[in-house]
Amino acid sequence: MFICTLYYFKMLFQKNNKFLYLYALALFFIAALYGLLLRWNFVFPSKFINIKNVLQSHSHVAFLGWGYIATVAVLLNYFVEATEKQFKLYKIVLTILLSSITLMLISFPLGGYKLFSIILLSVFGIASYVISYRLLKDIKGETVAVKLIKYGIYYYIISSLATWFLAVVLITQGRTVLYHNTIYFYLHFLYNGYFVFVLFGLLFKIFEQQNIIISNKLQQNFFWYLNIACVPAYVLSVLWSSVSIVFNIIGFVASILQLVSLFYLIKLLRQVVPQLNWNSISKLLLKIVLISYSLKIIFQIASAFPFIVKKSLALKPFFIIGYLHLFTLAFMSILLFLILDRFKKIRIENKVAKIGIVTFIIGIIATELLLFSQGVFILLHLDPIKNYNLLVFFFSFFMVIGILLILINQFKYSVVIKK
Repeated sequence: MFICTLYYFKMLFQKNNKFLYLYALALFFIAALYGLLLRWNFVFPSKFINIKNVLQSHSHVAFLGWGYIATVAVLLNYFVEATEKQFKLYKIVLTILLSSITLMLISFPLGGYKLFSIILLSVFGIASYVISYRLLKDIKGETVAVKLIKYGIYYYIISSLATWFLAVVLITQGRTVLYHNTIYFYLHFLYNGYFVFVLFGLLFKIFEQQNIIISNKLQQNFFWYLNIACVPAYVLSVLWSSVSIVFNIIGFVASILQLVSLFYLIKLLRQVVPQLNWNSISKLLLKIVLISYSLKIIFQIASAFPFIVKKSLALKPFFIIGYLHLFTLAFMSILLFLILDRFKKIRIENKVAKIGIVTFIIGIIATELLLFSQGVFILLHLDPIKNYNLLVFFFSFFMVIGILLILINQFKYSVVIKK
């Protein structure tokens, strides 16, 4: 894959090229394979598999390889009109990003969070600052879509600050409360900042391109309530560390603000849906996105209560992992598939892709039900699900197969996809 990156360097910004999207999707498939390997290890434990190292690679490649690269690619294609000199800079920076994330596929499983992986993350971070700066300069407009995207980039920069601080904390204090809260700072502003804002910005852009009439007031209200809630909502991530009840109150208020933004989003989509001329699979994806995003906010409201925090920590392998997968798979990845399809960057409307999408969705729903159900059964002192790890592994395999079918489908029309 690294050789492939260099080979296609000249193609990154050629008109009608889809290499970046294909590459991001391939990275998602590999990240899913790492996830499947983790689940395999729960069923058939092996001393040769370092769980922490594989988990590091799984998470970094999913967020930075699949999520970040795919969103940046769409931003460059549909929001940036740069000069040839500026595009040359974008190509250089993108090559650095792709090369570093590809090497992480090897560095994390073999060495974990050690020197080589830290260097790669540092290179990726610096390169992402360059591309963030250029995007903020080159993306023009005053629409809500543009505002969402620009604030998403700001939140990405804020989240990335934690990666530099984390190294200092690790060296000076070790894996303390501050260390873990720094990781949660990074995840919060990456999840609820960058991905939420940019993905909704891209969705709104699709509505604009299709001349769908939406109340500007609803869009503005959605944006501002979401934006106001983003920073204080971080305290929900530190409640585990026995902080003052004041933090619970702040977190609760922030989550209610997110709920208000959801109310405006639902009203907005009620205007949008009757105007959509989409195929059935695209409409299904939009419904799943709304349901998963609504569940995310409900879980965040619940997490403001001390009892829920305590039980979630005790049952971390079920509730917290379930929440992370709800966001990453059911919200982020499904919405990315929808966005890439509507921008005609990947094809999901034919038979092979539909089977892949449905298989992927079945895997998500089944594993989420297993994760949360097992947690609830243990919480209520009921008999746990028999063969739980085997079942989670089995349905995780569905997700891998689903992604593979979607990926293979892109090659059905050309070896290197063209627009």
